Amino acid sequence: MTNHIIKILKSVKESAGIDAVMFGADGSVLFRTAQMPRNDFSFSPTQSDIYQPEGEGITVLPLSGGINVILLGSGDEFRTYAAIIRAGILGIGENKKELTSTDKLRLYLSGELDAERETELLNKYSGAFDGYVLTLITDSAHKLGELKNFLETMREKGDLIVPFSNTGVAFIKHCGEDDEYQSATDFAFTLYDSIKEELRINVTVNVGGTVHAFADLPSFYDRCVLAYTFGQMLTPSDRIYSYKEYIMIKMLSDIPMESLTKYLDTLIDRDGAEILDDSELMTTAEQFLKNSLNISETSRNMYMHRNTLIYRLDKIEKATGLNLRHFNDAVAFRLLTVLSKLVNTHTDEEREKRK
Repeated sequence: MTNHIIKILKSVKESAGIDAVMFGADGSVLFRTAQMPRNDFSFSPTQSDIYQPEGEGITVLPLSGGINVILLGSGDEFRTYAAIIRAGILGIGENKKELTSTDKLRLYLSGELDAERETELLNKYSGAFDGYVLTLITDSAHKLGELKNFLETMREKGDLIVPFSNTGVAFIKHCGEDDEYQSATDFAFTLYDSIKEELRINVTVNVGGTVHAFADLPSFYDRCVLAYTFGQMLTPSDRIYSYKEYIMIKMLSDIPMESLTKYLDTLIDRDGAEILDDSELMTTAEQFLKNSLNISETSRNMYMHRNTLIYRLDKIEKATGLNLRHFNDAVAFRLLTVLSKLVNTHTDEEREKRK
């Protein structure tokens, strides 16, 4: 139901100017319209109704699943808006039209299923549940049916296939201790190769990770979506994106943009900025990082002479002061590229808003 909560919070912000921050059960920020006044606030596990901690200047709305929404303000007005938000969330399930099992799973993964039906699904799939959650996104919508049919031929007992119109198919692969795959990413590569060989279509496989409880599926589906978003931002030519590979971007995206800009300024100078704008050098750097800082493997995979690769790495080092052959410098370079992408994306979005 996370997406519906976000829609309600955005609506309240637009209509009343009320800022809010939504926290997940693990304390991570799921959505916000403004920064918290301080970051060391802890939720009261004994509170199940709206409350306003003394001296904090905030209003807390506890929700099911360990989610907490904080309105940045206190008093009767904010308590009233908290009640309105809660009523809007509880009213999501008013439309009780008949849904197929696939419809329910689709709404459940995207956080849009009403509480009653969600409970029904949790009861149906209760017990031990291990699986790989993958979202496949095709380049053309008319291939989705073909993709779904192919996945049906691969389906085994316990697997779930959930098509999303015009976007892709979530494939939840049931697995156990004796499973042949080493990891979710290992399975993703196998799946990608099978689809490409059989269907001759390009898909993107986004890996959320290994799920151990059915109740965790929506959060892992969100990870798949974020993996695709961050992957397209950083390495758009890749076809397999794993959420764990982009956790750095997720962490940095939670930091105020003003701070990110300052961090970027400390890492880069004028010559370094020119390197980041050089697509040829950046592609080389990305491939070098992708091939575990191995010069021979990178030059072979890029069909590039070894000396040409070394020349380009030297040019990057001269401009940025970072020798990508060394692990610590490679990590710093990855941080530099991520910061640059986030800041530039934000700048482009602000420019679009002003048009």
